[in-house]
Amino acid sequence: MNIHYGDDVLSVYALAPSLTGDAEAIGQHLTGCHECRGRLQFIDELDDAFRDPEMWAAVDLLQTRPRRIEAAMAEHLRIEKEDSDAEALLEPLLKSPIRFHDVDVEGDARFHTAGVVRKLCRAAHARHEKQPQFSLLIAEAACRIALGLPKSGNERRSLLALSVRERANAFRYLGRFAEGLKSLADAEKLFDQSPGTDPFDLAVVWYIRATIYMKSERLQDGAALASEAALIFRSYGDTLRELSAVMAEACCLALNGEPLKAVGAFERVISIARSTGEREMLARALQNAGVSYLASGDPSNAVPCLEEAMAIFDEIALPTERARSMWKLATALAAEGRLSEAVRQLDDTRVELLRLGLVNDAALATLEWAEVQLALSKTEGVADACASIVFEFESEGMRRSASLALAYLHESLRSGSVTRTIVREVRAFLEELSTHPEATFNPAFGESSPSVS
Repeated sequence: MNIHYGDDVLSVYALAPSLTGDAEAIGQHLTGCHECRGRLQFIDELDDAFRDPEMWAAVDLLQTRPRRIEAAMAEHLRIEKEDSDAEALLEPLLKSPIRFHDVDVEGDARFHTAGVVRKLCRAAHARHEKQPQFSLLIAEAACRIALGLPKSGNERRSLLALSVRERANAFRYLGRFAEGLKSLADAEKLFDQSPGTDPFDLAVVWYIRATIYMKSERLQDGAALASEAALIFRSYGDTLRELSAVMAEACCLALNGEPLKAVGAFERVISIARSTGEREMLARALQNAGVSYLASGDPSNAVPCLEEAMAIFDEIALPTERARSMWKLATALAAEGRLSEAVRQLDDTRVELLRLGLVNDAALATLEWAEVQLALSKTEGVADACASIVFEFESEGMRRSASLALAYLHESLRSGSVTRTIVREVRAFLEELSTHPEATFNPAFGESSPSVS
């Protein structure tokens, strides 16, 4: 017996496969079912007719100019009232996830309006960073309500596109990247085929996709998409979004091992942030530019960036970021050969990082301090400082690997064979361990190495 999908399921699949819950199964069924393929084709054709600008233009031409103005004013007033009603309905429910969850917004006809969808999209967007689970709940409700709006309305597709985009954004903040990318593909298709859609809507989709690429190590793709989005945001005069997009591009370039290109992008962020007065973004861009200058072998340009970043982080009360900029400044001073200044800065930095509870950062800064001390031929206090190093890792395997590396260091200190190179080797391994937990410690000095057994 061949079981067919209903028109409601096929309609959703035609609009946004990620909302069906089982897009792969439906796709496989369609390859072998002539009847369902035929009905899907009819649904697509009907949808195309409702999206055809010529149809809406023909309707508009049937009205005289005064009637068109009157109709436009009536539409404006309708949307204003719809949004006002949605605000009154939803505001009490959006105060907590429990209150929202306890009301059947999908089953209550009062909530089945375009205004409610718009309000839910705004509410989801405002909660992505601090309440991502709640924002996903809100965005999914918006998607389902948008799907239920009249198929003949010219708003339905664009509202569904907005809803699916916010759903993708929630997935991004939750780290559910594969689901986020599927939703973004649907949102892009919906925006691309909606009457009245402009490039700005698509650029927002590209920016979100770029940030997911950055977090999932598709760095070249992320940099290219963020750059395209930034150009469109600039053409619309949206400097804040342009700032975010260029920052994403710069971070992708830096993570991809392209520090010179990253420096150029971070300098663009710095320029925009200065013009808009975005102090936190300016400080982060300065910090990242400093790190990229360091990676490109240009510590002299890194120093002023990091000094200004420290001052701004202090001004806006972000002590953890100030401490990290302070640490990178010490690294830049050491790279310039200003070792006495660097060792004092590193000593202050490791104390501050420990005070802030950044145990791993404090341990790495201590190793860097020890390295510079040895470069100055000063061994006093190095063994004691290294003996007090503590790392916090999630897995037993990472803790075991870190213990082996530290044992190697401690044995070289005990035997008097420690060198800057040994300290640097241990530090580089422990830095790598946080991002590559499967790494194993293999000293580079072979038979001449101290025993760690």
